[in-house]
Amino acid sequence: MGNKITVTFNDGSRKVLKSPDTLQSIDEKREARFVMDNLKVCRGWCDGEVDEDGNFSVFRTIHGVSLPFEHLMGWCYIKGR
Repeated sequence: MGNKITVTFNDGSRKVLKSPDTLQSIDEKREARFVMDNLKVCRGWCDGEVDEDGNFSVFRTIHGVSLPFEHLMGWCYIKGR
């Protein structure tokens, strides 16, 4: 990802997305948003691992979801840097 992508979310917060290539360095103890190439946003916690099928998991308080890494446009933490 050569260009910075700034996103404005529904709550009015603006964030610069981190590159999908940096997902493995995510802090799994911090809540994040994951923006997909269809502009859908998923919110939760992630351990940064991509499985053999090319998916990464986002954990929520009750349910988790598996998302295709190839469609990840970028991600950002919800609070802080």
